[in-house]
Amino acid sequence: MAGRVANCPNCGGGVEFRAGTSLLTVCPYCSSAVARVGGDITHLEVTGQVAPLADVGSPLRVGTRGTLRNRSFVLLGRAQYDYGAGPWNEWYAAFDDGRWGWVAEAEGRVIISFEAPMDDPPSFAQADVGSHLRLSDHRFTVVERRQASLISAEGELPFPVTPGGSFRYCDLEGPGRAFGTLDFGEGDEVQHLYLGERLDYADAFEADVLHALREIQAQAAVGLNCPNCGAGIELKAPDAAMRVTCGRCDALLDCTRGSELFLLQAAQPPATPPRLPLGESGRLLGRDYTVLGHLVRSVTVDGVRYPWEEYLLHAREVGYRWLVDANGHWTFVEPVNAGEVIETGRSVRYQRQSFRHFTSGAARVDGLRGEFYWKVQVGELVATADYVQPPFVLSKERAADEVTWSKGVYVEPEIVRSAFSVKTPWRKPRGVAPSQPNPHRAPLRTTLRAAVAFSVALVVLALGFAFWQNGRTVVDAQFEVDPAQKQLVSTEPFELTRLGSLALRATAPVDNAWLYLAGQLVHLPTEEVIPFGIEVSYYHGVSGGERWAEGGRSRTVYLGEVPAGRYVIRLRPSGPPVRSARTGGARELPLRIEAQSRVFMTSHAFGFLVLLWLWPLLHGAIYLGFEKRRWAESDHAE
Repeated sequence: MAGRVANCPNCGGGVEFRAGTSLLTVCPYCSSAVARVGGDITHLEVTGQVAPLADVGSPLRVGTRGTLRNRSFVLLGRAQYDYGAGPWNEWYAAFDDGRWGWVAEAEGRVIISFEAPMDDPPSFAQADVGSHLRLSDHRFTVVERRQASLISAEGELPFPVTPGGSFRYCDLEGPGRAFGTLDFGEGDEVQHLYLGERLDYADAFEADVLHALREIQAQAAVGLNCPNCGAGIELKAPDAAMRVTCGRCDALLDCTRGSELFLLQAAQPPATPPRLPLGESGRLLGRDYTVLGHLVRSVTVDGVRYPWEEYLLHAREVGYRWLVDANGHWTFVEPVNAGEVIETGRSVRYQRQSFRHFTSGAARVDGLRGEFYWKVQVGELVATADYVQPPFVLSKERAADEVTWSKGVYVEPEIVRSAFSVKTPWRKPRGVAPSQPNPHRAPLRTTLRAAVAFSVALVVLALGFAFWQNGRTVVDAQFEVDPAQKQLVSTEPFELTRLGSLALRATAPVDNAWLYLAGQLVHLPTEEVIPFGIEVSYYHGVSGGERWAEGGRSRTVYLGEVPAGRYVIRLRPSGPPVRSARTGGARELPLRIEAQSRVFMTSHAFGFLVLLWLWPLLHGAIYLGFEKRRWAESDHAE
């Protein structure tokens, strides 16, 4: 890309504007910020002097070329910003098709974005952390809201800047890899909107850049000395470390990308001794990680402190991850895109999965050891909320100027212990963890499937028997009986041709009265007796202006497994005397007796069905008991 050269107004050295969109360039000789005045480079002015660039371990340089979706670009300049937690780079990229954009570096990845049109954007006061807005037909979440300063620059930039000048911005996360930035300048209204996406270095840059990146990531640990006690401090991630503790005196130290150490607290309270040794490497969930840091955090509810421990892990390919140890239960945690999390009251949705709110609180840092990629300190507080869908937990941490989401998965303690070669036995986990899989879920599912299958088979079998034993009337007899006399009545003999059940039905027009039949089924050749009893009762009336009734004028009993043969039914009725409604005198009561052979007894099938479901019901009770113990520790304990 051919450029236009002019002389620096400060030192006279040559300064170059290679892109027509460049409005400022930094003089390579005197570090003056030289801005164009008007449309040409014949009139230039110095807007200030830039400070030396901080080494942030970037593989990119001015002049580095890249490709985005078959469109080539070149990095013409770099702006270096800081909001107080360490500097970061944003590169001015000129594309071959005449467009320009920004390439920002963050947490081992790059963000390429372009200026986009704005449609009713929020003010800085309205853009609260965690709020949502729609841009370019996508839903974005405000994840960061800060004020930063330009601390240094090199090469060309597309706008004139004043070194040391501050501006306000909000970072946004959208679906997938979508990313955005609202630039408010020094005021409250949006000046520029940039939309783009997060990418791996390999998505935009060639092998030479990736080789430089690997060299930076694989560089040997940097050795520094503690300014409090003089002990050696070894940084495992010198290009990213912001905080580190001294292993000898527990002093909390500030480090700027591994260049030097500053004492923050000499009397740092020691944290609980870590169960995973700092600096230890291990292979967990298919990837190699190194343990960099150890935090002790807690929430206090109703005066009771609930602590847990967090271990900062680092892997070359993916950056930082966490292992959380709470009461001996372990959870592997990785960051997720806040723009893909949809909050709906007491639940959230992420990647088509629903998570139920478990607990909220204010998490405090109580102690720390090791090194960290942000400026952590004892007493640091953030609002937290956890949502569970075992074995996963979705966690939200919100500070005044930033919100982050992460997703954890429950890991068996022995897997963690084996991954990092810990020889010392660990204590047995206590209680039930929020994301701990219910061990009774699989047995319950198995027994439910078996119960459903056997129930279907039982119903089919019962229907088959009901069709096969379709019933045959063998007795239909009428009697006139006086219940008060308890006279014996008998049916005509009848024949049962094969083994089967027998249904006996008695019908009598009782009215606010009862009739009891003491019966016998008599096998005529042998006089063997099968006793039974039938009670028919029917009562009705009016109470409180409403009619009521109970009982009935018919009743059926079943006799099972009656052998074939010749039988007779004998009945001895008893009950209160029956009075004539017209004369008031005693009268006889009509009684009808019916008997059906080979009747299918649904009660037997129902009994088998009840027995069949006892085991699944027991498993269900055990499963629910486990869930009750889980939710007893939540904000929604019953």
